Amino acid sequence: MNVNNKCLRCDKAGLKSWEELNDEEREVVKRLPSDYSLEERKRSHRWCTRCWFEDGLDRITGFA
Repeated sequence: MNVNNKCLRCDKAGLKSWEELNDEEREVVKRLPSDYSLEERKRSHRWCTRCWFEDGLDRITGFA
């Protein structure tokens, strides 16, 4: 994941994990297109609530 917790698209600080998202934000995430299952995304991804960039663990580690 983005270690400095900053969005790579819009540069906003504060990417949020699934647990940090409120109910409305979780509904948005569920509707975003993704190649990953929702369970995997909940476990290892973070989202920018300004532009909805999704940052996943595989981007840093190389694992898909």
